[in-house]
Amino acid sequence: MSRKTLPRVDGRRPLATVPEMAEHWQVPEKTVRDWHHRKVEFGPYMFRVGRYLRARWDDIDRYDAAKVGGAAA
Repeated sequence: MSRKTLPRVDGRRPLATVPEMAEHWQVPEKTVRDWHHRKVEFGPYMFRVGRYLRARWDDIDRYDAAKVGGAAA
């Protein structure tokens, strides 16, 4: 599964969108929204930017590494 490489702004990766998170974990977009809405302890910290749900890729990488027992990315 490949993540699109978008240009960095001031050295930062762009925030992850709901479709990108759903693709990353291979789940429906509704599932990602439900995790956030229900405050389920799954996934990285997600937050609203206006009306849009976003997450930092660094948080996603750290979460994934923790779930497989690896070191933080």
